[in-house]
Amino acid sequence: MIRCTSAWAAAVALSGAVVSGAAMAQETCGGLYTVQRGDSLSLIADRLYKDVGQWSAIYRTNIEIIASPDAIRVGQTYRMPCINGLPAGLDGGMPVAQAAMAEPQPARSAVEVQAHRQRKADESRKGVDVKLLAGDDFKPFTNRLQMSSGMITDIVNRAFVANDDTGAHKFYWVNDRSVHLDPMLSEGMVDLAFPWRKPDCGGDASSALCADYVYSEPMFEMLVVLFTAKGSGVTYQQEADLDGLRVCAPLGHASASRQGQSAGYLARVGARLQQPASAGDCFMRLVSGSADAVAMNEFTGRVVLKDMGLGDAVELQLSRPLAIEGLHVVAHRSNPRAEALIAAFNDGLDKMRDSGEYLKVIDKHMSSIWAGL
Repeated sequence: MIRCTSAWAAAVALSGAVVSGAAMAQETCGGLYTVQRGDSLSLIADRLYKDVGQWSAIYRTNIEIIASPDAIRVGQTYRMPCINGLPAGLDGGMPVAQAAMAEPQPARSAVEVQAHRQRKADESRKGVDVKLLAGDDFKPFTNRLQMSSGMITDIVNRAFVANDDTGAHKFYWVNDRSVHLDPMLSEGMVDLAFPWRKPDCGGDASSALCADYVYSEPMFEMLVVLFTAKGSGVTYQQEADLDGLRVCAPLGHASASRQGQSAGYLARVGARLQQPASAGDCFMRLVSGSADAVAMNEFTGRVVLKDMGLGDAVELQLSRPLAIEGLHVVAHRSNPRAEALIAAFNDGLDKMRDSGEYLKVIDKHMSSIWAGL
């Protein structure tokens, strides 16, 4: 009887030790995660951090091995940063007790933060890639399946090659344009994004797009027009025609323009503005009847319509363009190299124009674009 009790006690003790050991094994924060089939950064963030918004922290920590945050590769192993005690139990994590006992870093002033960024930039200036951000959803200007990844990508690449002061450059592709300016530019994940519009800051210089970003000279200018469903009776002959019109302008495709006819302009004259992430979303809304018109540059609109097989269902209101818009490279002012990188790009663009290379690039791509339409 005594032996049975002793054996039972020993078993309980051993079981407790196993449980205790397992618990200790789980008491870690951060660590290594291997990408599984069906994963995305958002799904990983939701699973490990209970917050899909932490995808950007994962991307920022592993940016050198993640070619594009919307196209991660199965089998790659990423380091998960420790954020508010999560994730727990991963291999290679930091003991929770150690993380809890770590002295928090005192908050740094804005001047100290900028000085730190400048010091890091100075230390790594030589040989550091300039990280350039674009998305595929801007045919024919940026798309990896097109010649030279699109006309504007070709221009950006050649402009940096023409100016040898910036070192090597590397392109990153993220198709969700809603994250390009913030957090990707604002948090320093990339150095420059393109193509974006330069806002008219005359009447609203305090807006974030005016105050926080630096814009290059325009690389290309184009007409922005309204696309309407055939037979809808919707026309644009005068400003009053826009009042109450449900106008879809994809995010990043109509944010600002020369002549003031921007997305802000559409709202000011009474249009009911819709801004989904992609051009395709806008045209689906148009043909389904949930939007009355799409505001977009002529070239992108024509290409997207062709790809979607909707060319016969949509018409262009060419008698009165909405705007003339320029496409720019943009940097965030928190980047210590923002002004220098934009200046270097402008210098390379000027060299291309002076040599005649710019016109050759435009002619080559425009010939291909029109032939495809």
